[in-house]
Amino acid sequence: MHSSVVSTSFKTSASRPTGASRPVKSQKRDAHVITPKKEFAAALCALALAAGPAHAELNAAEANRGGEFNRGSAQQFGGYDLVKEDIVKKYGKDLRLSNFTAADMRFAKLRGANLRGAYMMKMVAPEVDFTGADLSDALMDRAVLVKADFTNANLSRVVLTSSDLEGAIIEGADFTDALLDQKTQQALCKTAGGTNPETGVSTRASLGCSGGRARVSSPSRYMTDDDAAKPKAEFDEKRFSMYN
Repeated sequence: MHSSVVSTSFKTSASRPTGASRPVKSQKRDAHVITPKKEFAAALCALALAAGPAHAELNAAEANRGGEFNRGSAQQFGGYDLVKEDIVKKYGKDLRLSNFTAADMRFAKLRGANLRGAYMMKMVAPEVDFTGADLSDALMDRAVLVKADFTNANLSRVVLTSSDLEGAIIEGADFTDALLDQKTQQALCKTAGGTNPETGVSTRASLGCSGGRARVSSPSRYMTDDDAAKPKAEFDEKRFSMYN
């Protein structure tokens, strides 16, 4: 085996002993030469340094213009700390299409709030007071709603899949066409009672409690059922920034 190390020059094949291994080309490079890998690494570093302030500025801009997509009443509370907050008192009742995704809302108050179409996925909301709130068409999947108070609330077409509603108060709540896990539906039927004062619908009937089995329904039932009412549009086209 040829023992010498070749770093800056190579011997010709004629001068190399028979059977000797081919010299290894030096890996040393000029430190000032910018390679594609170095350019990519530098770009990633710059992006990491700028991401924090830029992200904060973006959230502030969204909040200032009235929510994502500039849809009027929509407000941004995603990931916010709203523990024990009286949200209605501080921000008003009109919270349609607002974003509460992953917000910490333990013991918060949303009595009588208009939360139609709100985004409330993965929120932590045990013992939140939703008394008399309109939650129709809201997305509330994978949420923690242990002992939440839904007395006389409208939960029509709400998506509650994989959410924890253990001990929730649902007297007079309307769950018409809501999406619930069968286990959750059966548990709610054990305490369901009353009639919603706004819709006139029995809580037990809206949950399909008579047979103890979950009703097959969908928030988009009106698309396949001729007798189902079409949901009312929340905003005119002119309210969406993409049409302006």
